[in-house]
Amino acid sequence: MAQKNIADIDKNLAVQTVNAQGVRLINVLDAPFEIYGLFEPRKTARFERMPESMQRHEGINDGARRLMRHTAGGRVRFITDSPKITVKVKLPFRTVFSHMPATGVCGFDMYARTDGGEDRYVKTFVPPQDTGVLEYEGEFSFDSSQKRLITLHFPLYNEVSELYIGLEQNSTLEPPTPYRCQKPVVFYGSSVTQGGCASRPGMCHTNILTRWLDCDTVNLGFSGSDRGECALAEYIAEMPMSVFVHGYGYNAPSLEHFEDTYYPFYKIIRDRNPDLPIVMMSNPVAISSKEPKRESYLRRRREIAMEAYVRARSEGDKRVYFVDGAAALGGRLEAQEATVDGTHPTDLGFINMAKIMYPLLRKLVYEFEEEQI
Repeated sequence: MAQKNIADIDKNLAVQTVNAQGVRLINVLDAPFEIYGLFEPRKTARFERMPESMQRHEGINDGARRLMRHTAGGRVRFITDSPKITVKVKLPFRTVFSHMPATGVCGFDMYARTDGGEDRYVKTFVPPQDTGVLEYEGEFSFDSSQKRLITLHFPLYNEVSELYIGLEQNSTLEPPTPYRCQKPVVFYGSSVTQGGCASRPGMCHTNILTRWLDCDTVNLGFSGSDRGECALAEYIAEMPMSVFVHGYGYNAPSLEHFEDTYYPFYKIIRDRNPDLPIVMMSNPVAISSKEPKRESYLRRRREIAMEAYVRARSEGDKRVYFVDGAAALGGRLEAQEATVDGTHPTDLGFINMAKIMYPLLRKLVYEFEEEQI
């Protein structure tokens, strides 16, 4: 007996695709759409996190240079009264992971702002199961026609070639309401920062925080490739930021390398931004008592980050803060269930990370904002 696709048995699990007819398809690179978290997409006509000059920089490892083209943290925002919204996507290739669903790897999440000011999850647009599909469409229909602020979160682990939004012919399209804080919180780190292994883009902690804070964010997480290079620190130091989150450490090739690069990375950014709040966050970990060697290694890595924080404070830096990654995934028992493999968070892990970071970031973002007025 031939095995059936589960979507043939349970229609609720089928991926809905559409033929975008009867709608006007608009390139998101055109006004009045606003794109956040990506590097000057209207100037480059590309969706990428860092400029081409950094993608060619010999002082940065190959992995990070390639991953700069992944769209983690990218967002499109706009206001429309169209009751039907269609998304048409073209990918240059399709990434497939065994431990992360396609919804998170190459899907788009849509959120709509409620009357109460909350960005509420609406829909995930994702390619059909055929792994060869490089173009796909999806649609969602609201019950009524009224103006809504829409946010689309880009894929976490894929490049995107083209993105079009389809709206009904007679609908309106307006620029989005600006973020309350328009200077982004910038995150630097590993695959955990990039979003592995969130079930969908909106569940990465950086995207959760951009909604909770009503603040722009930039995700500079590089899976397997955060090495603390000075070139990256120098680039980040020139970015406009409300807060910098220093989450580097998972992929340092050795403890010695980590110790030699962690504080200097911070110092480059501090020297060029004397008043910028900088949050040092040790790596989120799910420690198992059955792995004493790994536990010892992770503990030392946390100590190195803490020592850098203590040194910075002792040198008079009153705008540096520390978040303990050992508690970021939840309590000891909960943290064991908050990853897919002992390292990469599930949605539970990402929600817990956002919860532990939110109070401090809210305080820093809006203190900084008030100081600039």
